[in-house]
Amino acid sequence: MSVVELIILLCGGCAAGFLAGFFGVGGGIILVPLLLLFYQNSGVSSLVTTHLAFGTSLLIIVFASGSSALRYSRNGLVTWKAVLYLGVGSVLGGLGGAVLAGGMDGRTLRQIFAVIMLLSAIQLIGKIKKGKNDQTPEAFPPALVLSGAGVGLVSSLAGVGGGVLAIPILHSIFRFPFKKALGTSSATIVVTALAGGLGYVIQGWGNPSLPPYTLGFVDCLHAAPMIVGSIPLAVVGANVAHGTDPRRLTGIFAVLLVAVALRLFFF
Repeated sequence: MSVVELIILLCGGCAAGFLAGFFGVGGGIILVPLLLLFYQNSGVSSLVTTHLAFGTSLLIIVFASGSSALRYSRNGLVTWKAVLYLGVGSVLGGLGGAVLAGGMDGRTLRQIFAVIMLLSAIQLIGKIKKGKNDQTPEAFPPALVLSGAGVGLVSSLAGVGGGVLAIPILHSIFRFPFKKALGTSSATIVVTALAGGLGYVIQGWGNPSLPPYTLGFVDCLHAAPMIVGSIPLAVVGANVAHGTDPRRLTGIFAVLLVAVALRLFFF
């Protein structure tokens, strides 16, 4: 790994970590496009670039979301009961999604990811219009488990932590205040990404097209600098989200999501 590559990956991890903390989305929306571009310019076989980007993204998300979840928890913004039920469902959905992803081609997976990004942009724009929601969270275990399964499925198929789906579900359906939805999503993402990442390890194990230092479809070597960058910036992002009205940045971020999604969809 060259010095330039190291710096790029470190900076990418920093950006993903900040987003993980600020928006509670895990950071995959930055990690996946960056990893795809990195692998496509590093001589990695096109047969495995997408799956490798998704699996590696999930590994990094475990650390980024774990760091932000700890900060949200200290601020009293994590509902652990909801995390438990969502987590149980997400493990089942995450493993199932990884199995499905293992049999799909890279272009299809990229298009699924692009759609998820567009839906995320719509959700973020909707939050700008709706404003605050300070209602008391409602938690119904069967519904949370079922929702968690959907979050886990999306996470594995798109290589993201699942926050783009978990946050609108918690906020709009279960009536969580938005900041508590962010914190609870961050904690749930740790479980979801672990399950999805394990599935990618299993699905890619022994694949002859993979580069060195990988565990299945998880690239440990290039994930390391991104993890190092993501952990402290996730704490920063969570702190900024706790004390700041993020509506203007949310709008800018939504536009970015749309631009990246369109590029991926037609790539």
